[in-house]
Amino acid sequence: MKVKAKQQSLCVVGLGCLLGLLAMTAVRAQSGGGTSSCADIRAQLAGAEQQVQKNNPQAAIQTLRQVFEACPKSSAAGIELTKAYLAAREFPEAERTAKQVLQGDPDSEGAQFLLAYSTFMQERFPETGDLLRSLLARHPENAGAHKLMGLTLFFYKEYITAERELSLAIRYDPSDRQALYELGRVYYTQNNFPPAVQVFSKLIRTDPDDYKASDNLALCYEAVGRSQEAEAMFRKAQESAKRKNAAYDWAYANLAELLIKQDRAAEAVPYATQALKIDSHSARNNFLLGKALAAKGEAEASVPYFQQAIQLDSNYPEPHYALGQVYQKLDESEKAQREFELFEKIRKLQPAKKR
Repeated sequence: MKVKAKQQSLCVVGLGCLLGLLAMTAVRAQSGGGTSSCADIRAQLAGAEQQVQKNNPQAAIQTLRQVFEACPKSSAAGIELTKAYLAAREFPEAERTAKQVLQGDPDSEGAQFLLAYSTFMQERFPETGDLLRSLLARHPENAGAHKLMGLTLFFYKEYITAERELSLAIRYDPSDRQALYELGRVYYTQNNFPPAVQVFSKLIRTDPDDYKASDNLALCYEAVGRSQEAEAMFRKAQESAKRKNAAYDWAYANLAELLIKQDRAAEAVPYATQALKIDSHSARNNFLLGKALAAKGEAEASVPYFQQAIQLDSNYPEPHYALGQVYQKLDESEKAQREFELFEKIRKLQPAKKR
């Protein structure tokens, strides 16, 4: 049974991913510089780090730039400044700073890792792989580097090697929940559902409100035909996300899609509506609400949602087909034919695209 992947790996953007990955990397940096003013800068570094955690990287950059200019031999200051630049998505400055650290400390794991992370964030994956291979050649037990390598390989659909790298990340840091989650995603993407179920179940046992793990466990249940358990787990993911005040639309969209497949379109509409309320810029959320309305017999009401899905993602074929079907019901044959032709054109160009 071939199952389409409905979620991408989560660690693509965001400060949380940066801090989580960096936490796996041993930063053996010296805080001292060449002057007495650099003897103890720990308080300034700690304050700047808190600013980054509070999503105020610009304030951190201002402080850290002054510290690093005064203490250019301080690897710690350079690394913290690089992190702040990455949090602000100022990638050229981040890479320049990381390279400056490496000039003074060529074996800095933190600087090497952050340089690789910067290229990953920009989807410069060949460079990411090269940098990580060099880092791991010197530091083979660096859990964060193995995790980032696993994520890089996942984007290349090199699932076997991604599985190996993520397993190594977990071996070197068994407490890394994100690496375990990503490993579960690799299993799911390969349709290897038994180990995926084990991974997501383990995450839920240690944190019952891990809504992403619950959502993905539900997807596994759905894939193997355990529909009732899938439905219950999607609802659990929704409640967990509410408790954590997380704007998480996937559990609503995934449940809506399951209900549509079961010819329960009327029940699907509220969940598709909620998913769209959380993320109105999602082409999939617009498509699912349109699909639920069309299946419910509200053809005219579905049209704007299919049109919006197409506008948001011109390479998404399914809304064209669904819109063509609606136009047929509305006796607009020319419009229907145009949508069917666009569907075929896009589908042929993207035979391997997964959602």
